[in-house]
Amino acid sequence: MRVERLTIKPLISPQMSSSGSGVPPVLSETEFCDRLADAVPNEAITYHVGMLARDRYWPLSKLPEDQRVALGAIANRALKLAEAGRVHLVQRRIAEERFVYLAIVRPQPRRALRAMLVKPVRPMLAEAA
Repeated sequence: MRVERLTIKPLISPQMSSSGSGVPPVLSETEFCDRLADAVPNEAITYHVGMLARDRYWPLSKLPEDQRVALGAIANRALKLAEAGRVHLVQRRIAEERFVYLAIVRPQPRRALRAMLVKPVRPMLAEAA
């Protein structure tokens, strides 16, 4: 069994940019999905900086309603992708009550790659028979 080493940028300090990587967090669910589609395994995508639970909860959130709703959609999508095994969700504390939320792209298992390669061949074999 081959184990791949997960490489993440150095620890984030409060003096660094808000996402720690120079790339701003995603602003919409569509942008999150676009970045995920272009990402390679072990790449980290910043999807929020702040306190996710508080920023999503309308009585406590200081975000405007449209940003709060967009954040909810991004967080829901990230959770679904994690449940499907596509990403790991992690958070890093960068200051008091301030976190960077990351979705780290998981390598796809070989059987999934094999299934993608074999599926197109099966219809051709049936047609040839």
